[in-house]
Amino acid sequence: MPNASQLSNEEVSKILHLKLLGKTVEEISKLLNRSKSMIYRVLTRKTSYEPKPRSGRPRVTDILSDRRIQRMASSQKMSVCEITRASRLQISKNTVQRRIIESGFMIHVKISRRLPLSKLHISKRLKWARNHIPYGDKWMAVLFSDDKKWNLDGPDGNIKYWYDLRKEHRSFFSRQSGGGSVMVRSVVGFNGQAGLAFLGGRQNSPKYTEILENHLMPFEENTGGRNW
Repeated sequence: MPNASQLSNEEVSKILHLKLLGKTVEEISKLLNRSKSMIYRVLTRKTSYEPKPRSGRPRVTDILSDRRIQRMASSQKMSVCEITRASRLQISKNTVQRRIIESGFMIHVKISRRLPLSKLHISKRLKWARNHIPYGDKWMAVLFSDDKKWNLDGPDGNIKYWYDLRKEHRSFFSRQSGGGSVMVRSVVGFNGQAGLAFLGGRQNSPKYTEILENHLMPFEENTGGRNW
């Protein structure tokens, strides 16, 4: 196990990420093939990890530029490409990424699409499910209807951002711009499901009423039964 050589910026980022995922010092040590004492020193540092200076080309950014880059990633939630353009420096995207990692407290993670369920949410959902266990034949008269949106410029779930370990996780996001989307609605019941209804334009109350009248109501008996 290499103990003497210093950690790279990438290794420091991995250590912080693995710790965030709940890994112990021993587990991180085995995964990265580094000593437990070295892992522990990284995790208990009060300041950012700064590798010892090495020979080679001089740095193309100074301390103020480094802090500005890190601040844009942490506070403004900007991507590497956005920071590269906004910095107005003659630097590459790889340089920007290295400066962010060098902070020692930022890692690139996938954003959560929904807020985590609280204990109250879980309790209410369980209560609802238990109350409806004896519903029996009444389910034959119940319809479930919902809509789904697909973004044409890629799925929502692949969005990542620079997470500052000193702050709370981001649990949702909104698209500022994109390549359009397609929204559909359908209904499912005891006897099957209705066809897809493609929803166009902004969905307000009149639009929603139109969808119910033209797509949901015609299928009510076939899908939900005569008692629907």
